[in-house]
Amino acid sequence: MPSPEIPLSLTPRQAADGAIVTAHLPTGATRIRIPPAQDGDLVRARAGGRDVLLRIRVTGAGTSKGRPWPALLGIAAVIGAVVLLAVIGAEDDNTSAIPSARPSAYEPHTEDPYEEDAYPGEIEDTYSEAPDAEGADTGDTPDAGDTPETEDTYTEDPYDTASEAPDPYETGTCLNGTLPDSTTAQEVSGVDEVSCSAPDAHYRVIETIPSTSDMSRCDANSSTQYAFSYRYTLNGATLNEYVYCLVGLGSYAR
Repeated sequence: MPSPEIPLSLTPRQAADGAIVTAHLPTGATRIRIPPAQDGDLVRARAGGRDVLLRIRVTGAGTSKGRPWPALLGIAAVIGAVVLLAVIGAEDDNTSAIPSARPSAYEPHTEDPYEEDAYPGEIEDTYSEAPDAEGADTGDTPDAGDTPETEDTYTEDPYDTASEAPDPYETGTCLNGTLPDSTTAQEVSGVDEVSCSAPDAHYRVIETIPSTSDMSRCDANSSTQYAFSYRYTLNGATLNEYVYCLVGLGSYAR
């Protein structure tokens, strides 16, 4: 008997790039990785030990199933022109806000794991704007007050947005990457959500603690084998921060 089709709504961006989304299946809500697809495509996925068929519905999609590349290019050109005019007209404000994320790893230990700064010194990158053609011809030099500011360049926003913070990992979510085997908090990268059946699934979230970066909070959960904190900031202001208590999977279990 063929599997029934289950409609699944995606944003145009999710459909274009692929995404991990929560699908409401007869067996319950399940997170499924969806490859790049178009409106109306039928995607086969495996959940709960059986295959399911997902009919992709792209929200806001037109009658044509082709991707509107000409329209997107036109919008990009307009945005580029506006940004260029803003840069030329605002020489005193020549830095861009890049949100940063500072993930760290922590292993429970009897000694104080916070003798050192949990967040190492930041690496700063200075951006400067070249003088315009008029300034170059007359030999003018920028004023001292025009010195560009510095900004944090740890990790760019993994969701490629400067206005909306990413959703936290839910309990039961699996992560890849490698957390350092250390009693001192360290900066890490390359940790991301994956399917728990993926060969690179190394850790599973057993508890999510919001509004804190204190990884010692995981000591209260006796099952904790690793701790992982994530802070999302914009223009120097913290939008949200979480501590995740983890257990290792396979060879990463302790």
